[in-house]
Amino acid sequence: MSKPDYYPFKSAAARKNYLEYYHNEEASSWPVPYEDRLINTAYGPTLVRLSGREGKPPLVLLHGITATSLMWAPNVAAWAEQYRIYAVDTINDYGLSINTRRIWRCRDLIRWLESLLQALGLTEGINLVGMSYGGWLASQYALAHSGQLRKLVLMAPGSTVLPLNKAFLLEIAVAVVLPPRLLNMILRWLYAAKPIDGSDASSGVSDLVTCFLRGFRSFTQRWVVPLSVLSEADWQRLTMPVLFVVGTNEMLYSPYKAIEHLKKVAPAVQSLLIQGAGHEMTFTKATEINGAVLDFLQDGVLPAAKAAKPPAAVSKEAAGRISPGTEADVVEKSLPGSKDDVHG
Repeated sequence: MSKPDYYPFKSAAARKNYLEYYHNEEASSWPVPYEDRLINTAYGPTLVRLSGREGKPPLVLLHGITATSLMWAPNVAAWAEQYRIYAVDTINDYGLSINTRRIWRCRDLIRWLESLLQALGLTEGINLVGMSYGGWLASQYALAHSGQLRKLVLMAPGSTVLPLNKAFLLEIAVAVVLPPRLLNMILRWLYAAKPIDGSDASSGVSDLVTCFLRGFRSFTQRWVVPLSVLSEADWQRLTMPVLFVVGTNEMLYSPYKAIEHLKKVAPAVQSLLIQGAGHEMTFTKATEINGAVLDFLQDGVLPAAKAAKPPAAVSKEAAGRISPGTEADVVEKSLPGSKDDVHG
């Protein structure tokens, strides 16, 4: 049975409304000049937003599930000064990328990303940053194509280090059947929204919640490839420098246990513990994260003051606490809403 013209949206009206919302958000929130390109890949057209001067080292950004590439708005201005930014709308998720083939397994996502990067001419020296689900995907891509990557940044990656907290999984299972008002409350619990860097941080979290609710109402529900935890052998195969970033209020798993685990199985991985932040940290702690990522990408190490230093012996209570709070036929074209004055 063929898909309707408006796939993956629920209806033509849903598609129209979502596109209008997306481009309005893009124009108002993306703080630097950009160019939108649709890249045809082995799994369907993929939206990539480019910022920063052409010829700078590549920095590829993979967003969290349902968040779209717009989630990087608080971070891109700082990074675009030194890097050519490729902010991707992940295939099979909310945003403007459209899967033309089923995405069933992790290897499908890896082949899609490989196809996309090849089409963009990115085959080596790639700096790859992923948040949440995007962090897990970044780690999986690094395992499959370690030779292509220069450095890897994993921000509170889904699973990857530890299994997801059971309480979190229960909350999400309940959330998907709740009315929008209660679903909104669950999402704010997850992101533990607490303005840290100013009022813009709080509004950024609200934008993230709105993005999810818009997508939930607009898109048909598609299969989500399950997350997985890397084995000790997997971590040893990651030969590029790796930075793991997590907030003290993280809900997915205990941040303290995660850092202790990495010290045992992958001592070469650098860890950064963000005080007073949860899964919303790229918004509420943008200044700190932006600087730390630049330090890591440019110098290879974090300043001693920034590196995570959990207690030598973490109590059971502290360690377990979850604080509140293939080939590509490339087609590149400018999309409606692109800013024409992109650098390069």
